[in-house]
Order: sequence, then structure tokens, then C-alpha cells
Amino acid sequence: MGILPVPPGGTPWPANANALLSLVSYVQSIYIKRVWTPEEALYARRGFVSAVERGWNNADGTQQYIEVVRFATPIGATSAFDDQISDWKQQGMTKLTDPAVGGVGFSGPVLDSQGNAHVNFWATVGDTLIHVVEYAAATPDPAAAKALLQEQYDRIKNGLRRPLALARLGQFRHS
Repeated sequence: MGILPVPPGGTPWPANANALLSLVSYVQSIYIKRVWTPEEALYARRGFVSAVERGWNNADGTQQYIEVVRFATPIGATSAFDDQISDWKQQGMTKLTDPAVGGVGFSGPVLDSQGNAHVNFWATVGDTLIHVVEYAAATPDPAAAKALLQEQYDRIKNGLRRPLALARLGQFRHS
């Protein structure tokens, strides 16, 4: 699906399977268990085709994560984008924008369970939703997250992804 590789000097997260995710494996990877069933139904209605995710640790102690989700139509990607943005707005985070790619993101000082603050950005490219995250023990850098989003956006926009036909042939990681 054209996800960016781990950069030189980065250490891949152990969970990186380097494989397409099915609907079930994708939802179970990013959502808590109590919402799996409704999220699976919602993503199915949106026309989920496949997803891939990749995360890594950088030499400076920051971490980055990319999630790329493909839908059957651009409407599915836009629906998922709108849903993610409205969810984060409700959590009182600081809104960020990336006009270069039409991206919207959020950051906040609240540390996650691993002691990191984070910046999230989402954007769509046709039938594809992109989500990137920059994690840092101190204040994460929105510019680094924007740069990662721009690079992933350009890669997809320029056609560097797996064809839909391959995704439909069952090339998924099954749960």
C-alpha cells in the first residue's frame, strides 16, 4: 500500500508485521476490545479494503507511527477522516492543521500509558486515509509529524502503493 519504510537509524517496533491487515486485524490493532464489533461494522459499511501500519523508535528517543487505510471509494476515506477528527475534538486537544495536504491534527500534554505525549495528523488521498503520530517523552514536534504526513501523502499521491487487485486477493494478515 505504499507505506513509508522505517528511516535509516530507526528501530522498527516488534509488532510490525509488514503485511496488509484485514478488517478484523486492523480494528483489533487500533481499537479497544469493547468497540471492536461496532467499529468492524462501521469500517465494513465504509468499504474497507485493507490497511497497513508501521511504527519505529528514532535515535533521539522519539517514536513515529504511520497507518494507511484503503477504502473502496473516496467517500469511505472521507467518512473515516471526519469520524477521527470529531472524536479528537471531543477530547479537548489542541487542533493543528496542515494546509499543504488538507491534514488536521491534534496534540495535547496528556501522557499515554508509556509516558509519551503525542501529535496526531490525518489526511486523505482519494480512497486512502493516512494517520501519522509523533511520540515524545517531552513536547512532541508538530513539524516532525507534518513532515512525516507530507512524505506519506506524496508517496500515495504519486501512486507508490499496492494495487487494489492484490488487496482483494486475500493478501491479508489474518487474526
